[in-house]
Amino acid sequence: MTPSSITPSIAEQYDYLKSVGRLTDEEVDIARTALMLAALDRPGISFQKYEHHLKILGLDLANEGYEAETAEERALALKDVLHDRHGYQGNEKNYDDLQNANLMSVIDRRLGIPVSLGILYIHAARARGWQAEGVNFPGHFLVRVYGEQDQAIIDPFHGGRVLDAHHLRDLIRTIGGDKAELKPEYYATISDRGILVRMLNNIKVRCLQVSDFSLAADILERMSLIDPDKIEHTYEHGILLSHLGEHEKSRQKLLTCLDRLEDGQGDKRLKKHILETLKDLSKATNRNVLSLISNDTDEE
Repeated sequence: MTPSSITPSIAEQYDYLKSVGRLTDEEVDIARTALMLAALDRPGISFQKYEHHLKILGLDLANEGYEAETAEERALALKDVLHDRHGYQGNEKNYDDLQNANLMSVIDRRLGIPVSLGILYIHAARARGWQAEGVNFPGHFLVRVYGEQDQAIIDPFHGGRVLDAHHLRDLIRTIGGDKAELKPEYYATISDRGILVRMLNNIKVRCLQVSDFSLAADILERMSLIDPDKIEHTYEHGILLSHLGEHEKSRQKLLTCLDRLEDGQGDKRLKKHILETLKDLSKATNRNVLSLISNDTDEE
């Protein structure tokens, strides 16, 4: 996005998302892409206010965290700026509100879900020159910040508090039940692209829960644009278009998936579902296909 496009058109927004899809994971600008995604649901809104705020977060952290060297000191500086000074917090009362996953609305209201708040924490830390990344914890997005010789995991939803092993064990049991245990993969880094997809997936699932299938289809299209290598996004988009009665568009999406599968991205189960759906489309039928769409989401 250039200075000449403070209020980009819908076409410019989609062009930007397509360009993100051509970038490597390391080249993705997480905060700017999140703003571009948000703008699609708030057309005509200027980016200037939001980009200025992102700069302010970095500047405030530069002042607050000037002497911070350890990971815990940097985590505390992030908490002081994001939570204490700017008032960012998890929206516990209305967790399922879709505005919690729209970065423009998050900035306006200072309320969000773990992944949207996490994007702001990551942005601020990197603007300060610190290493920060998403943690692919199941059901509750977390952020890892690095000190000069150590690291810490923080919870943006709960005021940016630092989580130790005991806290993480309690969290996984809250999400997965009393017998749930921590696993090494729960500490894995998630790419910036993966973070954006995880945020969009939260919107998609909540749309499906309230039967807003049209918006869910739009979200899947955005997921396909920024993460084109993930064939499942295109597949789910095609499935949902079928449910909406957009049979020709659905057929084209599914045929694209089929071509990619035959080119080596082999998944026999997925291929079977595609062929079955294409067969139904040829009969102009519309079977219940929503059960084929992933419904994983973050929890409080």
